[in-house]
Amino acid sequence: MKRGATRAARSTVTFDPEGLTSAQRYGDACVVCLKRWPRPRVRVGVLPDESTVLACDDCAEALIPSPTATVVAFPTR
Repeated sequence: MKRGATRAARSTVTFDPEGLTSAQRYGDACVVCLKRWPRPRVRVGVLPDESTVLACDDCAEALIPSPTATVVAFPTR
């Protein structure tokens, strides 16, 4: 587990670089679909050397689970 700037615990997925192309390892292509344009912008994990792994918007939705609601509204009287 890693702690971000907000000090909230965040789990980070570590990818095996052996199955990735050089473009995927350097963040020039999506780690899932190899799409290069538009350049992937969503950080979805890291490599063992702490390099960032990026994905396109479409693939990132499938890789990153949506956050659960932490605030529950109570009914008013």
